[in-house]
Amino acid sequence: MLAVKTCEYLVRLYVALILRPNLVFTDPSVQKLKFKEPCIIISNHTNTFDPLMLLTQVKGRRNILVAKDWYEMPKFHWLLKRFKAIPIDRFNPLDASWLAVTKKEIAKGSSIIIFPEGKCREDGLLNEFKSGFAMLARSTGLPVVSIGNDSIYNFKHRTNLIVGNAEKIERVKGVSSGEYLAQKSEYFRQKVWTLKQQALGITENVPVLPIAAETPAEVTAESVAEEAK
Repeated sequence: MLAVKTCEYLVRLYVALILRPNLVFTDPSVQKLKFKEPCIIISNHTNTFDPLMLLTQVKGRRNILVAKDWYEMPKFHWLLKRFKAIPIDRFNPLDASWLAVTKKEIAKGSSIIIFPEGKCREDGLLNEFKSGFAMLARSTGLPVVSIGNDSIYNFKHRTNLIVGNAEKIERVKGVSSGEYLAQKSEYFRQKVWTLKQQALGITENVPVLPIAAETPAEVTAESVAEEAK
């Protein structure tokens, strides 16, 4: 336990003194609460350090969803478990075990941090947002707070995080659940995209993000090698 607390203290110290995050709230009501009331927090995922950045900036009780394959890695498992990370099987969309665990934590007053893309994307675009966060928000009634992160981590730059307003996902009639959740997922994807551009200092002539179905897959060394087979 001492090792975990020491590790957490060192991470917080590194973030505060070296990265000096600049957290900007666009909504005074969200700034007043500063995540002390339970909510669903979503953000873009560009860097493997993104989860630690959000964990240090979200005050109060919070849990974070992490990929099950990362959670089970021996070198990360001990720390993630003690940080009360909740594993989710990103390769099995039918696995809903994470949902029951998450709802129990919410009942205890916890906010939930989710990266809806499910993995990092480093080419500047955003992957499709999986609808799990939207389903969770609709079923629990918790508001969704979107964050745009510039994901630039070096001592010469203050990491910028732009926090949007809180929005609830209400139940509606006349639209299938799957279609409705997909629509809301794309809506929040576009919202996070706009906030990310603001974090990068782009406020005019903001690049258009194609809808998920029209966004090209990221070209990586792994994908190139796979196509070459």
